[in-house]
Amino acid sequence: MRVRCVISAIAVAILSCTLICDAAEPDAPLATDTDMVLPVAYEQGEASWPPENEFGEEFGRESRSLGVEFEEGVTIKTDDEEFELAIHIMEQTDFKYFSPRDQMPARPGVYIPRFRAYFEGHITRSYGYELSLQRSVEGAFDILDANINFQPSEEFQIKVGRFIVPYSYDWYDHLEQFFIAPERGLYPLNFGLSREAGVMFWGRLNDGETQYALGGFSGQLAGLADTNTTRDLVGYLNFRPFRNTGSSTWENLNIGGSAAYGDQAFAGETLPLRTSLQSSENDEAAQAASSVFLEFEEDVVVLGRREQAALHLAWYYEQLSFESEVQVGRFGFRKEEQATKLPVSGYNIALSYFITGEEVTGRKIVIPDRPFNPASGERGPGAIEPYVRYSYLQLGEQVFEDELADQNDWTRRISMVDLGWNWYPNRYIKFYFDWQISMYGSPVLLNEEQDERSKTNQLFWLRAQVFF
Repeated sequence: MRVRCVISAIAVAILSCTLICDAAEPDAPLATDTDMVLPVAYEQGEASWPPENEFGEEFGRESRSLGVEFEEGVTIKTDDEEFELAIHIMEQTDFKYFSPRDQMPARPGVYIPRFRAYFEGHITRSYGYELSLQRSVEGAFDILDANINFQPSEEFQIKVGRFIVPYSYDWYDHLEQFFIAPERGLYPLNFGLSREAGVMFWGRLNDGETQYALGGFSGQLAGLADTNTTRDLVGYLNFRPFRNTGSSTWENLNIGGSAAYGDQAFAGETLPLRTSLQSSENDEAAQAASSVFLEFEEDVVVLGRREQAALHLAWYYEQLSFESEVQVGRFGFRKEEQATKLPVSGYNIALSYFITGEEVTGRKIVIPDRPFNPASGERGPGAIEPYVRYSYLQLGEQVFEDELADQNDWTRRISMVDLGWNWYPNRYIKFYFDWQISMYGSPVLLNEEQDERSKTNQLFWLRAQVFF
């Protein structure tokens, strides 16, 4: 419905412009500031030009020239850099092959996990803005981010609207297009706070040595709409202790943590726990795009308090990227009249290295030293980055003791290894080649019709990504 409305609005705008153009004289010269036709009252001297408002103040128009450049996206800005609009596009296409092949509902196929359009910039130097739209694997097209950022200084800023919640290094430090592996680790993938509406105080101190964020948010654990009346309190700290010491080896060492406290005031839908997809819905496309290792019973809802905390360590040096995080949490669930506080813990460790020599200071756009662009005579290998990641997740015994899920079909412990490599032909294109191995603490139901269960599961995963 939203898409039809957008298309209709665009059509009306185009038709209006066409009618205006048709009504104009074809050979009439364009009006300028000096020869524009004035209303009769101004021509006869009965009123002054430019017009004045009700307080007698003159309406003025500041003239600014615009410049356009293309590097990390299309950027339009004024010559004094007071106003800026940057447009970015990101699209990901996945080919997934599951083994065993006869899983249900997960099945091999081609999926589009994300298509995004970003519009961001600043309106004067004190106010930044962001609007981004996303079409996810479920086929829903909706607002991803929409916020205004008051930025009087680098050290203190206030962001209001919808944006990424500052919980977990995996979520807050960098966006999905810059990941080492195709998706997040098991804990942030299934229990991350994602994006919410709220207000956040944040900033960077001492030339980025310390980064902080503290905010209150809508408290929606998953999904696009806010159906929760209470608010979450979320905080984040990241330190780069050697940032200003002159040490090139440890300059990009990151140490920090984050915490979140909230309350689900009204019953919320539970989502299956998955291995390779972050989704806010549970429709057919989402079910088919990932294996499931735990599915809650139909009469179980998310309800009550939740507390989470995480500690992270990340290090970027020359060609090396190292990221790790430990997470713990307790989540409220209810089954009929029985309330459960379910403990959850997990961690993930990722390591990658550019064998083609590109150096990193963090996870961001990679510019290959020798791009692969045969049409322009560039026949280098591009940038090649082998990687490995280990991820672990464990749920408390209460998940089976309180019958939140069926112990005969699911597991409360999972270990997962991603082994693969990333290829960057140029700065705008990226390919992931991933072999994901899931190892379950107890047999998991893979095919209900055939009553098939297994303690292992594999995914061969190719992702093609464009981002500029």
